[in-house]
Amino acid sequence: MRKKERHFLDPVASHLDAILDSIEDGVFIADREGYALKVNAAYEQLTGMAKAELIGKNVEELKKAGLFNIAPITPEIVATGRPASSIQVTRDNRSMTIDGKPVRDPDGTVSLVVVYARDITLMARMRERISRQQELIETYQHQMDFFIREGGGITNFIAENSAMKRLMDLLRRIAATDAVALVLGETGVGKELFARMIHEASPRREKPFVKVDCASIPENLIESELFGYAPGAFTGAHPKGRVGFFEMAEGGTIFLDEIGEMPLALQSKLLRVLQDRELTPVGSSKARKTDVRVIAATNRNLEAEARLGTFRSDLFFRLRVAVLEIPPLRDRPDDILPLARLFLQRFGSRYRKRASFSLEAERIMAHYNWPGNVRELENLIEGLVITCDGAITAEDLPTAMRVKECLLPAADAAAAEPATVREAIALPVDFERPYKEVLASFERDYLERAIAYYGSVGEAAKRLGLDRTTVFRKMKKCCGE
Repeated sequence: MRKKERHFLDPVASHLDAILDSIEDGVFIADREGYALKVNAAYEQLTGMAKAELIGKNVEELKKAGLFNIAPITPEIVATGRPASSIQVTRDNRSMTIDGKPVRDPDGTVSLVVVYARDITLMARMRERISRQQELIETYQHQMDFFIREGGGITNFIAENSAMKRLMDLLRRIAATDAVALVLGETGVGKELFARMIHEASPRREKPFVKVDCASIPENLIESELFGYAPGAFTGAHPKGRVGFFEMAEGGTIFLDEIGEMPLALQSKLLRVLQDRELTPVGSSKARKTDVRVIAATNRNLEAEARLGTFRSDLFFRLRVAVLEIPPLRDRPDDILPLARLFLQRFGSRYRKRASFSLEAERIMAHYNWPGNVRELENLIEGLVITCDGAITAEDLPTAMRVKECLLPAADAAAAEPATVREAIALPVDFERPYKEVLASFERDYLERAIAYYGSVGEAAKRLGLDRTTVFRKMKKCCGE
């Protein structure tokens, strides 16, 4: 039997070095006294030390020679009989994890220690690569979500309003070019949607669409986030550097949302990228060519800010090549109900609920001012689908929308249904209540409705000819505070 065992073991023993060299992790084998017996090729590569420097040397001797930076784990494993781990830094400043395991004789005595070494630097690099790949996957997922959510994007976009139809024609012409585009409009009008439609209708549609929210990135990080950074560019930087959003969008489109929030110092660097189609990572002196289409968006008046010096005029003129100015929803009332019905269908499908609008609910929505624009409409419909069953009536709409009916300007009131006007002015009167209490109640109701109608205390005070402190004081008095 021993002969047979030997017959199988001899080939293994003769090929032991080759077997060890086939292992990707570094392998270091020492006896119980700490003397190195075997190391594989991966260990040599990780540590930068040749086998001749290691074999026959004691781990304590190697530490004294400066080849290890901390006490070796072999004596600890021999003493405890248990596996151990540590972090080692090699003489060329590479970090590696060290995992040691005991090998026992038949009587249980630890006779050998096998140490496995793995390069943490490589692992960190892989994590960085995986992180970037994940960001790209999320970008592609956003594009897919957009395509599914918008039902094909530009081809099925709802535009009943004549101004919006002209805007969609302009969008198609802009999309066919590679020009820098600037999307303007109030918060909530859908600037990101229009930027995505430009990308989806462009020759770059198969490449990434990368969105950057300039307002949400700290000022001290935005340059490295946009352009990336070179290895060791600053304290805490990844030793291998990092690619920026522009490089992630290579061949595709980068959408710079809230461009008006970009720091002035960075605006000059963005201008150079737009003019020269080159970027320079932070900490590097070497410029890189870039092939990215830029679409910027803002709700601010960049022209006025350029005159004031709070936004670079040369960058503004460079961005103002192809401009899409999206009108607010209140200026295109014929789009309100088609959009509301679209959102009703979309969220009804998502939440598996069947819902419809009553005529009165539709009439109120059609006459509402929509200060939050399309985003406000979309969020409202989603909430109604979730909370209502069957028909969505006027009573289901927010109080602010129904209050507006009582504060319609004369022209709107004349166009409204007579019954509604009568209901708006025929307020119930309780003659049993004291006059001061009735007056206070009316004043509170009047101020609440005015604030709801104008959207803020400041605007309501301005329209009513009062100052803000007066409004606050009267509201407190009315509420008995």
